[in-house]
Amino acid sequence: MRVGVPIFLFLAAAGFHTALTASLESAEKEDTFGDEVGLEQLSDLQKRDQEEFEAAQMSEAVQDENTEEENDTQEEDMTDRDGNVEADQHESESDEDVDGMRQKREHLEANVEEADETTNLAEVE
Repeated sequence: MRVGVPIFLFLAAAGFHTALTASLESAEKEDTFGDEVGLEQLSDLQKRDQEEFEAAQMSEAVQDENTEEENDTQEEDMTDRDGNVEADQHESESDEDVDGMRQKREHLEANVEEADETTNLAEVE
């Protein structure tokens, strides 16, 4: 029986070692599987985030284009208004010039008429 006890303890220890090793390997496989599933879920989340980010960028780009178009339209309107104002000013300046010339002509004509009358009076005397 002295020989049987050590053999029995050796076989029990070997069996325990085999069971423990199999258990550890199983746990490692589960962790690896969990990591792989986690990576897949993580990559799905990253893909969604990337798509949302790209959609937001495109939306901002469209808004920027609309804003630029509105600014261009406003600038064109302002340019048109400025052009109209300048044309109106030029027109009114032209009108003033014409009015001034009329007044000068009328004044000169009046002076000429007075000079003629004076000459006629001088001739009569």
